[in-house]
Amino acid sequence: MELTINTIEKAFIAEGLDITLMPGVDHLQNESDKLSVINNYKLDVIIRALNNEGEEKPWVPDYSDREQYKYENWYEYSPSSGWSLYGVGHWHAHTHCGSRRVFRTRAIGRYFWEHFSDLIKTVL
Repeated sequence: MELTINTIEKAFIAEGLDITLMPGVDHLQNESDKLSVINNYKLDVIIRALNNEGEEKPWVPDYSDREQYKYENWYEYSPSSGWSLYGVGHWHAHTHCGSRRVFRTRAIGRYFWEHFSDLIKTVL
């Protein structure tokens, strides 16, 4: 399956969301905190849209299912070149990985970095 969601706008459309409606951040005093909350929200929408693309029903990681693979991106920082994708690892429900930003396939994880790395770097 070829992924077609390559912009933030397409991800919001795929999820049936209005891109002009962002989380309320007016109560936050620090501008970088405001940007972080909004960019994290955008990343969550993009990941959900990519995981659901081409699926008949929404893909939801099942953490009680040790047989269901979940993939996560690992990033690496180099002072000479900045952030890069170190790899896309897979795991089962018993690992130490966070439970929010996982991918249905390794290919989706790589695609996410290739198309949205500028946004990802704002929250690393």
